[in-house]
Amino acid sequence: MKKLYIQTFILFLLIGCTTNQPAVEATPTPSQEPVITEITSLPEKEIPDSPLASDSPLSSENIDDYLFLKDVMYVDLRSFEQQLTEGSIAGFKVIPFYEVIVWWENKENVLYTMKKPEEGFESYLGDEGSFFPNYQESEEVLNSIFPKNKQIVFMSTAGVEAAYMINLLKQCGYDASLLYNAGTFTNAIGDTKAYMNLEDHKYYIEPNSTYNLHVKFDWGELTPIE
Repeated sequence: MKKLYIQTFILFLLIGCTTNQPAVEATPTPSQEPVITEITSLPEKEIPDSPLASDSPLSSENIDDYLFLKDVMYVDLRSFEQQLTEGSIAGFKVIPFYEVIVWWENKENVLYTMKKPEEGFESYLGDEGSFFPNYQESEEVLNSIFPKNKQIVFMSTAGVEAAYMINLLKQCGYDASLLYNAGTFTNAIGDTKAYMNLEDHKYYIEPNSTYNLHVKFDWGELTPIE
């Protein structure tokens, strides 16, 4: 009888200990909502000196994420006719490269002539040293258009003119790490996509029908270099 009593008492204690344990709270599962990080600056260039679109952290595919940033200048180097017939990107200023900044020969109102130096370059990519001022004030005018202390993002027809523009600015003493080639707006080269062909280009401005477009730049009284 005493042995049975003791066994019953032990069983009661075990049951009591089991039933009086505190409930274990379930571990909350992490939220599945994506974390959105606000972009406040441009990514650094892995090759700071490169003018090429292939070396740029910016491209037609991600440029929408880096628009409207403070102290960043956005420049579309296509012609006004291209902008009006092909469309454009919100926030970009149109400063035509050809026939305004650079041309292949000395031409009135164009700041620089671009030609291959006789020595020093194996290929012609608009390298530093390829640009020759047409006016004594050409570099001064260039500095008034493109600030030296700002990051500048260039986009052009296929990214080529943007590379030329960066090399011209490098020749004039600009810091290439601040100059970005965002690649192609219209024409795809190889695997590179054109901005206007992307389905989710949210800042794409539709083209307009234009007729008899004529634009002339007047830099004022500049002194030609003979």
